[in-house]
Amino acid sequence: MNINFHKITLKNFLSFKNAELRLDIPGYITVKGYNNNKSDLSSSNGSGKSALFDSIFWVLTGETIRGGKDVVNKFSKGGTAVTIEFSKDDDEYIILRTKDDEIYKSTLKIYKNNKDISGKGLRDSEKILQEELPDLTSTLLTSVIIFGQGLPQRFSNNTPSGRKEILEQLAKADFMIEDLKGRMSNRKATINEKLEEHKNKSIELQTKSNMLY
Repeated sequence: MNINFHKITLKNFLSFKNAELRLDIPGYITVKGYNNNKSDLSSSNGSGKSALFDSIFWVLTGETIRGGKDVVNKFSKGGTAVTIEFSKDDDEYIILRTKDDEIYKSTLKIYKNNKDISGKGLRDSEKILQEELPDLTSTLLTSVIIFGQGLPQRFSNNTPSGRKEILEQLAKADFMIEDLKGRMSNRKATINEKLEEHKNKSIELQTKSNMLY
């Protein structure tokens, strides 16, 4: 199973009113937060970085990384809605999860290759989503793919059978590890190439400077 996330769109989710984040930009994506609260000495804590990852987890599982279900922005009206677009192997998916939304109420919509494959209700759709993404479980997301604050301990503190289950799931996801290795290797090669260019440029400038004197 090869999954590539493309885009996530948030409406009234936790600390966000409206937001859209592209996840398919080539290279690495750095998410920075800025806390504009002058009374808070923290520069980025509380700015919503964790909420972005919570939104990915929530739209796929119905819960936040820490297990919470109260996700509606309390300062906004109209409920919450999160949409994620991604591809799995050769199929394209759009998943929409809502809670107390003005239009969709509380539901889960699943689109596969532009076809609505949602169930009759929320529970039916949950079952269909699990069938479509059997390896992308909440356990795998929390313990391996998404590391929220304090969550790396969940793997080491898990039961032997729980750790075994996670490792078995990881065994099916070797492609992610190999892909990451490839990206890191390419990134290293690019950086070394840039360093060599700067080094040669520096030598060239130094040579020209010496010739002037």
